[in-house]
Amino acid sequence: MLTDPSYLVPTTPPAPTGVAWLRSSVARFSNGATHERRRALAVAALAEIDPSELRALAIRRGTGPVEVLAEALGLPPTIADDIAVIAKSYQPHTTITPEADQAAARLVRVLGSDDERAANLIALLVQACDATKTLVENTLADRTDPPVPLTRRVAPDGTTVEIDLTETPFGAGPHACPGRLHALALADGLVQARRDR
Repeated sequence: MLTDPSYLVPTTPPAPTGVAWLRSSVARFSNGATHERRRALAVAALAEIDPSELRALAIRRGTGPVEVLAEALGLPPTIADDIAVIAKSYQPHTTITPEADQAAARLVRVLGSDDERAANLIALLVQACDATKTLVENTLADRTDPPVPLTRRVAPDGTTVEIDLTETPFGAGPHACPGRLHALALADGLVQARRDR
């Protein structure tokens, strides 16, 4: 289903502000040409970061994945708290809290824009938040569980289906994670930092 073009990612209606704006502006929740355009923004941002340098930064900092990735993207690591709040409301099937909307507004001010580039930079950090933490914890515990256990697609008949990611932990097809190498390097650096303590 991940590679079947008739199975689409859930989309959200346009919105001017808050997490609803974020959801409606990112590659993660878009299809077709819109997805390609937005994904290119995320890929371009990641292309500015050498995974080996990201790993080295993670070892030096030994903090959380969002702090390290934010620094690598030229953003203040202090935005990590707001990213963590947004992450809990990011998926379309979750409830958007007032705290998450406020966090999104603060991030727009930090980035100085509410365009698609800003949204997809925030999305990189949100998607790195819990998934990379889980990847670190799994590695330290010698577990091979996928950092994100499942994803969702909308079937041709309009029903939403859940897809187990055990065999494809970084997805597959057009929506495969564009930051796979970065996530692995970041997690490896953080694991090394924890083990060196």
